[in-house]
Amino acid sequence: MLVRPAEHSFNQGMEALARGEAVKALAMFEAAIRLDRKFRGTAARPQPRYLSFYGLCLGLESHRWKEAVDLCREAVQAESYNPDLHLNLGRVLVAAGRRKEGWEALQRGVEVDEAHQGLRRALAAMGTRRRPAVPFLARGHAINKVLGKMAHQDEKKKKRAAPQKTAKRPLAPRRAASGRG
Repeated sequence: MLVRPAEHSFNQGMEALARGEAVKALAMFEAAIRLDRKFRGTAARPQPRYLSFYGLCLGLESHRWKEAVDLCREAVQAESYNPDLHLNLGRVLVAAGRRKEGWEALQRGVEVDEAHQGLRRALAAMGTRRRPAVPFLARGHAINKVLGKMAHQDEKKKKRAAPQKTAKRPLAPRRAASGRG
């Protein structure tokens, strides 16, 4: 059952978030959770969307990462079929510096909805990792770290040494001398 005042507050939060007003969005999502609890009872679990977007803004604005991750995880557990909730969890985890967990959350979201553009953009922004230099050693092994850094430096040198192609403008046709002075 949706509570109209809570839903209205949530929609205002979404609009504020779309405008880049994260502090206002945070307040509106918090209000949505409070209104939902007020009208449905304190024992009722708030809408997972409310929790997820509140957690997203809480993490990004207040850097209260543990609480933000917990809220987003609770939302995903309640509605694991909602790709937006996976996206929010992934974004919070990545912003908190937990890239591997964030990538995994985004991947689970893609499993739910392969065509979700937000999930696709978030994964593309993270980039792809290359295979470790020595595959039978752990990625974090010192040898893999040193060899990986050396390979990266080598690639940077090659890019700098490669001649830069410049776009040539076509020559303007010459005007014939008319003999006028």
